[in-house]
Amino acid sequence: MKNIIATIPKSRFPTWEKARAVVERCDGETIWPGEETPRWWTVRMPRLPKENLIGSLCYMVYDDQVRGYFDIVDADEAANWTWYSQRNQKGKVLICANWHPVYKGPAMSGFQGWRYTALRP
Repeated sequence: MKNIIATIPKSRFPTWEKARAVVERCDGETIWPGEETPRWWTVRMPRLPKENLIGSLCYMVYDDQVRGYFDIVDADEAANWTWYSQRNQKGKVLICANWHPVYKGPAMSGFQGWRYTALRP
């Protein structure tokens, strides 16, 4: 089983405190006050990786540091999801839930988007 590593966009989350508040709510179960459905974290990509990643982990990098990881619970078409921006989203998504923080995680830099990783909890 392979895990992946992905970046949290600073354009959408200018500070780690704002990003952390969102990722901690992405458990896929709790319906928060004022919302109709549970929150999930999605990683959009043009096509799914060759290997099935359901059950794997998605490590998240913010400001060149691994901040934690999600469990990858499903994969789907991007068009089936509601997006922060109103533009038509194409491609595939990995659906993630259950945030696990990593304190003093390793430094990661030099990429944007996602890639495979050898990191383990």
